[in-house]
Amino acid sequence: MKHEIRNELDKAVLVLSDQLVDADRAAFERVVMQVVGSGARMIEVDFKDLTYMDSAGLGLLLTLREQAEKARAKVILANPKGSVREILELARFDTLFSIQHAP
Repeated sequence: MKHEIRNELDKAVLVLSDQLVDADRAAFERVVMQVVGSGARMIEVDFKDLTYMDSAGLGLLLTLREQAEKARAKVILANPKGSVREILELARFDTLFSIQHAP
């Protein structure tokens, strides 16, 4: 997992690239603490450069959601494409997250 964090007013944007898999668990948990700890009321996870995510990656997103809710922040998933979009759809993550698709 490669990532970049941008802070925009009361929103934190977490741009993920490469892949999100179980091997990324420790690094992702550190990123979650950083993003949630920023005090942002909205956390946008941008998947535009993420090429692959497995079921462990889905679990990591649930961890982010849980931590964000404790901090009274909302998580939005943005720009999933290809196999990442498919796994989000198959897992019905649209019932748990707001998902914004690229035009």
